[in-house]
Amino acid sequence: MKKMQWILVLTLVWFSMPLNAQQSTQEAGDEEVTSPQDTSKKKLITIPPIPKIPKKVLSAADSIAQINHHSSRYIFAPSAYPISKGSFYYQNYDVLLNDVQMGITDQLGMGVGYAFPLFMYLTPKYSMPLKKNHTVAVGDIAGFSVFTGADNMLWLNTFYGMYTLGSPQNNISVGLGMLQSSELDGNHAVTNLSGMYSITPNFYFVGEAWFNNRTRDFVSSYDNYKYDDMKMAYVPETIPVNEKLNRSTLFTSIQFRIIGHKQRTTAWSFGISSYWERGDRYAYDATVPVWDKTPGQVTYESQSFVMGPTNKFYFIPSFTYVKKIGNMNDVSQ
Repeated sequence: MKKMQWILVLTLVWFSMPLNAQQSTQEAGDEEVTSPQDTSKKKLITIPPIPKIPKKVLSAADSIAQINHHSSRYIFAPSAYPISKGSFYYQNYDVLLNDVQMGITDQLGMGVGYAFPLFMYLTPKYSMPLKKNHTVAVGDIAGFSVFTGADNMLWLNTFYGMYTLGSPQNNISVGLGMLQSSELDGNHAVTNLSGMYSITPNFYFVGEAWFNNRTRDFVSSYDNYKYDDMKMAYVPETIPVNEKLNRSTLFTSIQFRIIGHKQRTTAWSFGISSYWERGDRYAYDATVPVWDKTPGQVTYESQSFVMGPTNKFYFIPSFTYVKKIGNMNDVSQ
């Protein structure tokens, strides 16, 4: 009986113990197993964020200093960009040509030039900005000789349209004009291709090309020898020539423009210019006397000849000096 009482007491004590105590009692006899430390984990490297570079905000003086004050003209060819109101430009090209351009309004400009020794010209231009990087202009180049009589005066006139694509620093222009001259008959098309490229804010590459294809009247005469009516001797016969010859001309100029670092209104340009003309000449056959075959005797032979305007090519160094005076807040910025 006492044995049953002890069993009952031990059972009640067991069930009255906390659960944790029971688990610790059960695990007390188990063998403790520990896993080795995991060394396969790599240490993570945290990359710091890249710092942001603040944008430089140009002051008003710096902004004006970045303006290309020489965007209204290449070398001689105009661009479609206007000359701002109140601005004056003086330009000298190869010492012999002096030119002054002025802005009457922000869209209308006028120029006058003198080419030593006998030629003057006027160059009005009206510019019309379409949208950013697109500008058109219409203008005229009217030239005439000076210090000559009315009978000997030479003149030319070219009415043109110009389209400029790009910014004042980097752009290309295409122009088409109609040429009339005292030396030519009728109207003749003239095309122009010009451009400028900013290598640095103070160093530019500038170039232009003028092309003209025209029909030129050629009037002359030559002698053709033939027997007289008696068939006794050769006599000259004058043959008149009145022909139309197709001729092409090309003028090019390439320069490197250096703009003053402090006074960006002054520019010096150095380069080369060329003039090229070629095309048809008048070819004919004529019987002419020949003295060099039989000493003391003259023989007559039919030979081939060419006459008329000759093909030409001139290649010269070029130099340009430009100075801007007046409004520095150019509208072409």
